[in-house]
Amino acid sequence: MAKVVSTAGVSARNRVSFWTETVSDTFVDLECRSSGGHESIDGELAVQSLASLDLARVRASAQSVHRTPAGIAASSDNYYLVGVQTKGSCLVTQGGRSAAIENGAFALYDTTRPYSLQLTDNFEQLVIRLPRTALERHLPEAERLTALGVNPDPGAARLLVSTVKFLASEIDVLAPEVALSVSQGVEHLIVAGLGGLAGTIPDADRFSRRKLVQNHILENLRYESLSIKSIADQLHLSPSSIHRAFAADGETVMGWVWQQRLDRIREALLSGKHEGTLTDLSLAWGFSDSAHFSRAFRQRYGHAPSELLRR
Repeated sequence: MAKVVSTAGVSARNRVSFWTETVSDTFVDLECRSSGGHESIDGELAVQSLASLDLARVRASAQSVHRTPAGIAASSDNYYLVGVQTKGSCLVTQGGRSAAIENGAFALYDTTRPYSLQLTDNFEQLVIRLPRTALERHLPEAERLTALGVNPDPGAARLLVSTVKFLASEIDVLAPEVALSVSQGVEHLIVAGLGGLAGTIPDADRFSRRKLVQNHILENLRYESLSIKSIADQLHLSPSSIHRAFAADGETVMGWVWQQRLDRIREALLSGKHEGTLTDLSLAWGFSDSAHFSRAFRQRYGHAPSELLRR
């Protein structure tokens, strides 16, 4: 059963804040601003879940929507959103690139980076929210494919649009035991629709390889045995290709590994939930030498890890 929220019963002066809160609760922390000559926002949002996916139908007056650095910093949301424009138009901007979508076209946007949407009056958009890892498992270069319009030409894109429209109105007829299979089918259609864009992005192969390696590293970050050789063996890549994937951005593979480990340790200390010693924590995140850990932590953050432990 869809959860439906509307501004209809809200006073005009409170509608923008009410709508912003509703949209943020549904997707991620966002800022909504009325546009098109309107002082307020009129809208209706219906959302329902399908296994790991959330599907929302948004109908509203003209507005701009912004994912800001402050909103990103305030939450740990890690999703991709796919916006399918079924009425009106939307200008999606992210990463220095913009795409106008309308008439069933769709675009991807990444909630871990700033983006904006400029939506025309009386628009309708179907929005799919899916976990970042779910999409990148099949499309490692997804991060590079945001703010690129996918037209509903014959093929996977048109099939995705038809499927999403059907689910928006008929999702309740699906038996629970088939929901997971259907959600995976939707993911595959998104991948198929976006996959054809990869060739338009410079250096897509290197980026895809880098993302594949990064995902493997994050899954095995706690293991002290993590190394160039172990990564190459597990992913069936040559060590030189792994090095090149990072070198083009001025990084080293193991340098990136240590940065991620240090970031996780710092997050644990800031949360106040770690009850053991610093040595225990550093060992749990792959450091075998306490002195190396302390030096690396101070170099990265400008203070000793013990200062966070005392807070």
